Amino acid sequence: MIKTGIIGGGAAGLWAACFLKKAELDFVLFEKGPECGRKLLLTGHGRCNITNRKSPSKLQNGYHEASGFIKAALSSFTPEDTIDFIENELKIPLKEEDDNRMFPVSDKASDIRDALVRFAGEQNIITDCEIADVSVINSSGERRFELISSDGRRETVDRMIIATGGMTFSRTGSDGRSYDLIEDVLGHKVTPLYPALTGIPVSEKDREFTSSVSGVSVYAGAGIYLNNRKTNKTEGNVLFTHEGLSGPAITELARYIPGNVVEEKGWIELDFTPGRDEKEVDKELLAEMSQRPNAKLTSIGRAYVPASLSEAIGERAGVTDLVASKVTKQDRKEFLKNLKHLQMTIARQPSFETAYVTRGGVALEQIKRKSFESKLIPGVYIIGEALDIDGISGGYNLQAAISEAYIAVRSLMC
Repeated sequence: MIKTGIIGGGAAGLWAACFLKKAELDFVLFEKGPECGRKLLLTGHGRCNITNRKSPSKLQNGYHEASGFIKAALSSFTPEDTIDFIENELKIPLKEEDDNRMFPVSDKASDIRDALVRFAGEQNIITDCEIADVSVINSSGERRFELISSDGRRETVDRMIIATGGMTFSRTGSDGRSYDLIEDVLGHKVTPLYPALTGIPVSEKDREFTSSVSGVSVYAGAGIYLNNRKTNKTEGNVLFTHEGLSGPAITELARYIPGNVVEEKGWIELDFTPGRDEKEVDKELLAEMSQRPNAKLTSIGRAYVPASLSEAIGERAGVTDLVASKVTKQDRKEFLKNLKHLQMTIARQPSFETAYVTRGGVALEQIKRKSFESKLIPGVYIIGEALDIDGISGGYNLQAAISEAYIAVRSLMC
């Protein structure tokens, strides 16, 4: 019987272990930290948004540049397969919430993590053991791998699954050091790394604005500008914080912010009436001002944004105390500009320490999409966040890790 070595005890590694256990295959999992699944415990704000019940064809659109590559995996082990495995094999009941997101009924990520560890079998898991080197052994026409830990432990396996994660939330063990092993030892190309699914810090001046409305959430269009050119855009809820901007619309944009964003004079532009023509909104404002001549312009602005945000926009536009009858054309245009084109200067690239996902990783051109086997070294499989695959929020990233684990285990069984 072949023996598989799994490097990494995060979500992808644990799911690979469970699939191997179900297939009654021999394996050993190495986790460098004191316990497995530490980052998994943070998902869904501790509730574990384990998957999304959309069809694979709809789900794949949430993986940015990797949408085509991930298709085969998602179709091989679908969200419905994941739900079935969790409820019938792991014995954890799930519930569906908005936008097809799936959570354990208990709202405890630890229930999912603990069930995965139990199913895989703690006797197959070695913690506090970081694999620092790998030797390829060619003997009698067969290739095997010797896994060497940082404390000198050696284990020889027939197949190897690399599930070492990215470089976000380093306190969970996902610190990016494994890319050295992947690049220097195994010879794989690693694409540039960016923090993804995190808030965006703004300049000190703009933090005065965001702090004044901290906690306010509003639906808006959001775009990133670099060197005066819009490079990416999205639409959804925007949350103002003491550090800057957050919320789904913003966290989706974080992956596009380069390390030299300050040199590129980057900013976020917010549109609080997305999909509506500026002239249309201006005409509407004029009509309302005509009907309510004694109302403050910021009070009229509450038709578009929450009251506190309208006041903050009014202050920035310099029209805080003006009633409609006293508002000049220039005053109105300035208020409208901030309603449709509110600019927030980006202070720096977001931190990897607060990002939930890493954009970038092992180049997909070196991975077989129908098996996730390395094209460079047969018998080596790379899955999870170590790859250059990142999805939007809502269960996408965990489902990718699960489907990739399944397709890798299925392939190594052949």
